[in-house]
Amino acid sequence: MEFSCAICGAGPAGMGFLFHAFKTGKLRDIARNGLLIIDKRFWLGSGKLGDYANVIGNSIGKTFLACLEHESFEEVFDDLRKYSPLYKQMVAAGDGAPYLSDVGDLLALAAERLISHLAARYDVKVLRGCEIDTIRRLKSGHFDIVYHDVRNPAVHHMVSSDTVVMNLGGRQRVEEIDELCSGLGVSPPGVGVKTYASDDLLSMTTARLVGTFARYFPQGPTRRPNRITVIGGSHSAFSIVDRLATELGCVGLDEIAVIHRSPIRLFFETAEEARANGYPVDEPNDVCPISKRVNRSSGLRYRAFDVARSIISSGRMPDAKPRVELIEAGTGDGASTRASDYLSGSLAVIHGAGYGPNTSVLIDHWGESIPLQLGQGGLMSDTFGRPFDANGDVVRGLFSFGLGAGFRPDAQIGSEAAFRGRIYGVWIFHHTIGGKVLDGVLRALASVPDMDKEEPITARRERSIARMNNK
Repeated sequence: MEFSCAICGAGPAGMGFLFHAFKTGKLRDIARNGLLIIDKRFWLGSGKLGDYANVIGNSIGKTFLACLEHESFEEVFDDLRKYSPLYKQMVAAGDGAPYLSDVGDLLALAAERLISHLAARYDVKVLRGCEIDTIRRLKSGHFDIVYHDVRNPAVHHMVSSDTVVMNLGGRQRVEEIDELCSGLGVSPPGVGVKTYASDDLLSMTTARLVGTFARYFPQGPTRRPNRITVIGGSHSAFSIVDRLATELGCVGLDEIAVIHRSPIRLFFETAEEARANGYPVDEPNDVCPISKRVNRSSGLRYRAFDVARSIISSGRMPDAKPRVELIEAGTGDGASTRASDYLSGSLAVIHGAGYGPNTSVLIDHWGESIPLQLGQGGLMSDTFGRPFDANGDVVRGLFSFGLGAGFRPDAQIGSEAAFRGRIYGVWIFHHTIGGKVLDGVLRALASVPDMDKEEPITARRERSIARMNNK
């Protein structure tokens, strides 16, 4: 089977691209020779969001609802708006931040309705419960995708596509903890210290989280304090601190350390609001020139904001027993020593320092691996979302922009100057980034010869730096 476009990974990023293509009237163009949607899950649209337990999002309900608001969606989502309790719950929440599991469930309901609508009108094929083994880029520039059904992994199948939109989610590997410690200039945890990824713990119910740790907490008056260390300073790191403190304090957890590389940044709508809250603002570096928001991309919001601010001011979370210490590694020998002591004396260490890409095996027409470049925050890519290979050249026809990949800020996306990571988020997948990638896919399908000449100077500079780093 051959397709114009294959969407590999039907989570928030992949579906954001699809939603954008439909509402802008470009679906027929990307599906002119068939559109493939493939995902290892059977229920599409939510990705990992539906897995998280008791985790508050970092955007308000209206932000997620905005992804379903367009005149083209009136017919598609009419019954969802009228009859779905979850949709009505999100509307009622309005300016409140919802649980990520509720966001995931709503996105899944919307994605299933849109896919059903498209399948009845266009040449759309959906492969559920299918995991990709390899993506081969042919001499012609097309791609062969080899996959298997998760229920029958021994049997492999192949389809071909002119373009591939690959967003298979991000991943945290506990094996990276020693590397993270080295990068922070601190000693790694000792032998026998248990290690976890924050994503795995955030997906646990309270009962399972308690069951995982409570048996490791010594009891008695002469024991050492029961400690857990979290590495990272982003939303996921403070979300796991929130759950550890509130759910494990009653079963023996005494102390939590948060070891982070750069200062903890808080989000504010304006610089005036930040200063009124006693937050120092460096306007050239902290304020987004487009939105005028403080720490628009890097700042903690809503529940994570409250957790971090309470810890900064009091060393504890509200109504929680464990003491929490923030340690900014690299600020001096004292901080490094304190961080090393905490790591060696912890019962567990948790990786909460962002995500790497979860990509399929990418090979060329000879069957040789095509390594992709990594930068801070994930895969490095150009203005259309095409990742760079090890030589600094884009992989034409391939697009990746979800968790573990993503765009660097630019004049259109906007961000604070101090932010060095990648841009993620459901809203931006459905809007600005979805539009950039759609433009790239359409140009690739039209075989625009001067596509690379439109690459901005900042992206070309990143390529040059990457080439020098690889020498």
